[in-house]
Amino acid sequence: MTLNDIIVSALAQLDRGHDAQTMDVWRDKFTRFANDAVTDICAAYKPRRTDVIDSRDGTFTTAMLSRGCRKVLFVKRNGVSEEFFDGDSSEVIVTSGGPGIIEVTYRCVPKELFASTDEPDIPEWMHGLIVSYVVGRERAAGDVSLQRGGNIYFQMYEAGKAAIRPHLGGGDSQRIVNRW
Repeated sequence: MTLNDIIVSALAQLDRGHDAQTMDVWRDKFTRFANDAVTDICAAYKPRRTDVIDSRDGTFTTAMLSRGCRKVLFVKRNGVSEEFFDGDSSEVIVTSGGPGIIEVTYRCVPKELFASTDEPDIPEWMHGLIVSYVVGRERAAGDVSLQRGGNIYFQMYEAGKAAIRPHLGGGDSQRIVNRW
């Protein structure tokens, strides 16, 4: 779902038109709401990325990664985990190995939605949650007689968010089975 699709869906649920003029009126506000939703969902989802970078001297900076970095989780060289620690600042990471190509797995910050064709940095099945959040925020900010209508959208949003398992599909997932 693109940002444009999210805005159109929200306008449809709010019983407002979605012609070009109406879209322009609501685009900035709904984009802010959508970005807030993606950030909140990512706090529950804790998305991970793995980037391959060239560590020329055994160090790298978080600026070398393709997305903003919240926390470095693993560093691997040739498929083998490597120790790492903070260098002179929190942006500099020092590895135990020397120079070379390394794989860095980290918790990432979602990129913000700006253009109408931007897609959120979360799995596609979670995009409907963004629409619920946008509609809930708009109804809650409106006329007092309409504010109660926002509660159902926030409840749907929170129920969907509660179903998200952190690190869904992570490489180090574990399952505990009760044998008795």
